[in-house]
Amino acid sequence: MTAPTIGTSRPFDPFASQRRGITVALWTLLLAAVGFSLSMGAVTIVPGQVAGVLLRRIGLEGGADPGILADSVVWAIRLPRVLMGIQVGAMLAMAGVVLQGTFRNPLADPQILGIGPGASLGAVIGAVAGATQGAIAGGAVAGLLTGLIVRRLGRRRGNQPNRFILTGVALSAALTAWVGFVVFGTDRAKVPPIEFWLLGSLAGSTWQTVATTLTVGGLGVVGLATAARTLDLLALGETEARHLGVDVDFATTILLMGVGLVAGAATGAVGVIGFVGLLIPHIIRRFTGPSHRPLIIASLLAGALFVVLADLAARIAISPIELPVGLVTAVIGGPFFVWLVGRAQKT
Repeated sequence: MTAPTIGTSRPFDPFASQRRGITVALWTLLLAAVGFSLSMGAVTIVPGQVAGVLLRRIGLEGGADPGILADSVVWAIRLPRVLMGIQVGAMLAMAGVVLQGTFRNPLADPQILGIGPGASLGAVIGAVAGATQGAIAGGAVAGLLTGLIVRRLGRRRGNQPNRFILTGVALSAALTAWVGFVVFGTDRAKVPPIEFWLLGSLAGSTWQTVATTLTVGGLGVVGLATAARTLDLLALGETEARHLGVDVDFATTILLMGVGLVAGAATGAVGVIGFVGLLIPHIIRRFTGPSHRPLIIASLLAGALFVVLADLAARIAISPIELPVGLVTAVIGGPFFVWLVGRAQKT
């Protein structure tokens, strides 16, 4: 009789089936949201025509004959806008996951901590020098610098979540005021209006801005995605992480610079879209558990889905008037933030 083998089976993972399910669901919902966004708007285009545009653009036949109007609307206007929403949502959700994991603070978010407004300030200055590409580059550089400022604030506040968040809110307010000063003091023909920088908008997205944002912010996303194990160790606490070989100060600085690059590129392209990095990680963590690798993957998908749907709502809610997409995310995320603050005060 053969003795039973001990220790060969993998440990039970209660979140394994949920992770697979949430990933499939998010992919399905994201594809459906993209389809709705390409079809709906001031000009309604039937799905068959949308398929016809996309297939013909890659050299295939199929779908309904789109015609000149549908081809122009879908390919030149809506598809770049949807792709921008996907990457901006993914970037902001990634930034939120990393901030919350780094500081072990459920209230951490790029906009609340001032990284978004700091990137806006750099983007406004960059827009004066070099239009949209200058704004994206300026936002990325300013995001990096603001991330370093947040690093110093986090070090000084230690494990006092409420004081740290209040300091970040004060920094955010101060930087937002400077954005207003610069916008109103520059050439309006070169710089988008103040509501663009404070509430965000995907309108005006082009293939060029999509490519530039992906190039700049994508580097940060790839870098942060490789830091999942470091985030898992930081979640144990600074002392435990050091015992396990993590240079906490260096890792935190690099992570904050990566967040600044990612959030800065997104903000430079579309302005501030708040609460994505706050809301998405909390929802997704309930399905994936605390492990950061599956949390990052699912959050990228969920962030993209959230922004695409928010932009669709912004376009059709009171059509033909278009709302800022950041206004829609704030309506959803604002009450959630209040709830989180109340829960943090009880713990």
